[in-house]
Formats: sequence, C-alpha cells, structure tokens
Amino acid sequence: MHDIEQRLRRDLTEFTERLSAESIRPLREPVASRRRRAVRWLVPAAAAASVIGVIAAVGLIAGGAATGRPGTTGPAPTASEPSGPAPTVPAGLMPHYYVTAYQTFAGSGGSVVTFAAVHDSATGATLATVRVPTLTSQGGTGGLSITAAGDGRTFVITEAPGSRVVGFYLLHVAAGGRSATLRSLPVSLPGQLSLTDLALSPDGRRLAMDVQDCGARTCRYTGIRVVTLASGAVSSWTTPANGFPLNVSWVGNDRLAFEWQSGVRTPPAGQHTGYRLLSLGGAGRELLAARPIGSPGAEPTYYVPRALVTANGAVVITSTVRNLPDASGSDTVVAEVVELSARTGQLLRVLHTATVHGVTGGLNGDLGQLDQDCNVLSLAPAGVHVLVACFAFGRVDGSRFTPLPGFPSASSSGISGQQAAAW
Repeated sequence: MHDIEQRLRRDLTEFTERLSAESIRPLREPVASRRRRAVRWLVPAAAAASVIGVIAAVGLIAGGAATGRPGTTGPAPTASEPSGPAPTVPAGLMPHYYVTAYQTFAGSGGSVVTFAAVHDSATGATLATVRVPTLTSQGGTGGLSITAAGDGRTFVITEAPGSRVVGFYLLHVAAGGRSATLRSLPVSLPGQLSLTDLALSPDGRRLAMDVQDCGARTCRYTGIRVVTLASGAVSSWTTPANGFPLNVSWVGNDRLAFEWQSGVRTPPAGQHTGYRLLSLGGAGRELLAARPIGSPGAEPTYYVPRALVTANGAVVITSTVRNLPDASGSDTVVAEVVELSARTGQLLRVLHTATVHGVTGGLNGDLGQLDQDCNVLSLAPAGVHVLVACFAFGRVDGSRFTPLPGFPSASSSGISGQQAAAW
C-alpha cells in the first residue's frame, strides 16, 4: 500500500473515532510571540516576530527522494505558485507537512546559521531541509516566525532583527514534500514601525500583522495592517489608546483574533488586556472596536500565553501555567493546553498536561523561564490537531500528545528561542 493511502486511511479512521460534539472542534492556524504580562510599551527585540530570510527564488534542498535523508540534493522544484486561493485541508484531517525554522552555530564558536525544514506530520521525518542566509542586526539575530495558509503547503516567513522587518517570503512546498520554492513578497513596513506577529489567511490571499512605533512610555502608533498579496493594497485598524496588539491570527477569512496588551496598570474602560475578535467587514478602522472574547484568568507569573481561535469564533485554544510550591522549597510547574469558551472565558477542555518537578529560583530563576515554555504554535485549518511547544515540541490530536522532532536543543548548538513551526 502506498504511503499516501496509509496516511489517508489512518487520518480518516482517527477522524471518525472522534465524531462527537465534545471531541471535534474546528481549528485554524496562526503565529505568535512570547511576552510577559508586565507593562510593556517597548516590544523586546527577542520577542519580535520574524524570520527566515533574505532569499528570492531559492529551492529547498530535498532530503533525497530515495533515502529521505536531510541535506542531500533532490530533484529540482517543479511546482508553480498557485494563482487562486489555497485549497483547504479537508475537515478533520491532519496536514501532511509541518515546517520548522531554527538557528544554530556552524561548528564550535562558528557563525550563526539558519535552517528551514519540511517534516512529515505523521512521523516527524525530515523530507527536505535548506540552509538559509541568516541576517543579523548589530551583531544579533532575529527571532523566527512562520505562518501557514489552509492548504498545508503555503507558508509566509519573515525575519525582523531588532523588530525591524527586513523582508517577507512565500514558501510553497511541492507535492510529496521533497522540495519547495521560496520567493520574495512585495510587502514592507513604512517608517519606524516594528512587527511582533503575522498571520496568513486560510485562503492564502491576505497577510495580517500587528505593528507598533513605541517609545519608552507610550506607543506613538499601534495597530493591525492587512495586506492583499496580489495587489499590495493595505487596510489598517489603529487606536490612540496606550498599548499594542499581539498574537494576531485569522478566524476564517474575514475575522482576526488578537491580544490587546494595555500599556497602563489600570486601563480605562474598554482598554483592558485580553483577547479580541475583529471583523474586517465592519465599518470604521478603530482597533478597539473589536469585541472582547474569552481570556485566561490572571496569571501569577505575569506571562500572557499565545492564543488561537477556532474558525467559528467560539473556542479559544491557549495554555496556562501554574506553580505548586512544596515543602523542600522547590516548585512543581504544571502546564496545560486548554480550550476556553470565547463567550465566557470558562474552561471547556484540557487537551494536554505537562509537568516539571524540582523547579527553583522563583520568578527570577527557572520558574520565570518555564512559565514561557508552553505555547500553542499552529492549528490545523479544520480539525483537532495542534502543534505545541510545552516543555517539548509535538502535536496534540484531540487529547493525545505525540512528541515530534524539529529543533535542536541549546546544548546541541541550538539557539534557545530562535525557532518556529507551522502547518
């Protein structure tokens, strides 16, 4: 039996086993960034969304059609860029591929290099990998960011050293996943605007991004820009309120979910930190006219996690982290990937739980780092499949977690935090 037949049979069987209102909730894909709940008018450079970078018309090096080994030269890319909207992965099916990007060192004490890799979603096997020219800014590297369309084969990647975007690139994975093409997009940011998150619409037609121009105590400009890729036309939603949007993602093709981060400790009515849902067809361009939706309760560690919203706008997928001190003076950290009601913010279901014991140092030590290490990364266009990094990278199918390969650890020459994944 061919691999694709085996995969289809497995996915269809898995889907039919979950035909219940409790277990099937249509999801969509995103992008996002890490941050703390503490007041932030300056978006840290390390949290800026971003990367893979500066190449036009570069072919991903296939992992070898016969061997499947990464780093070997495969057939030349033959797939052309689709002109119409990207077809959506059938409801309930897991996308065939996920793409990761990470930065590492070239040898002992060597320069920083960037890689992008196409993986088989079922097994995690690397189908294709490429070394990407790494852009630096004042001696530092930008964080990595990838966002996917609903076809599971179209991705947009960017790099933003020091929060300043240097370019946007469209990656299209060929059928079979053994090669891909990368081309520059005619998208740019004017003036002093910096970017934190970006998201490609499910149909692949529009790119949304949150942007800011922030000083030491307030943001001079803050909003969300939506660019139509075919024409370059831009629509913007802004606000004079002190704060900025983060964690933008699509809810279908006509709405955007984002997290509003207030810039004051006691915000006025209508400006409180939390998740919101913006209708792109509504009148006006006031960002905070977007209605609030369910958000997690107050976190003890100031961290605001990523959140993504289902295609119907009814369910928020996010993470929570809590610490349980013990008699020895250390903590047990319990992280959960959860579903919340968008209407009430109440917990609907726990999808995945990860626990770390013996954590020390409080908020300024290990605990202060671990509270940022459980995030939802990407949702399948429609179905129960979620890519997560929750003390370990992997996928959640319904309530089952499967570890997947994707990033080297910092101890094996990986650069902590400089990594991203999407499907």
